[in-house]
Amino acid sequence: ELEEICMTLAHIPDKRAQDLLKKFKNSERAGEVEWLDIAADEGQFHYLSPTNEQEERDYLALKVIQEIEDEIVEIQIKHDDLRLELDKKEIEQEAIKELVKNGEVDKDEGLGFHDYKIMLESQMENLEKEISVKEKISEQIKKSIKTEKYKDVDPMYMRNIHF
Repeated sequence: ELEEICMTLAHIPDKRAQDLLKKFKNSERAGEVEWLDIAADEGQFHYLSPTNEQEERDYLALKVIQEIEDEIVEIQIKHDDLRLELDKKEIEQEAIKELVKNGEVDKDEGLGFHDYKIMLESQMENLEKEISVKEKISEQIKKSIKTEKYKDVDPMYMRNIHF
């Protein structure tokens, strides 16, 4: 009987049904329904499925936000890789300076570091700007969403939605 109730709630595409399903999911009796997580996911899918043009546009906007956030993560990884490379080169440069000071290596060993550092810093700055622009675009898209039920949806929910 509980399973039937949960499945019925999962297929009712309105907020109240989804709230009841979430409430039950957190109750002591939730363990009595083996596939409750599946029902909750299915319910979320039915609730969020667009039913008119505005909802379709806003649903697509969520997908665009999710894709932009994925791009931001990728850019941040590139930035972090450059930062690590620069940190490593700075350590290497400190060692070279010490060796030059001690007369163990020629002073030409450290040539080119300054230019290399400027290049890496420039690349990092460009990536930071790119992240900033993408964050602003994402925020603007979020502001443009008119459908109330989509305003608080985590865009990462859209990762498994394919058009």
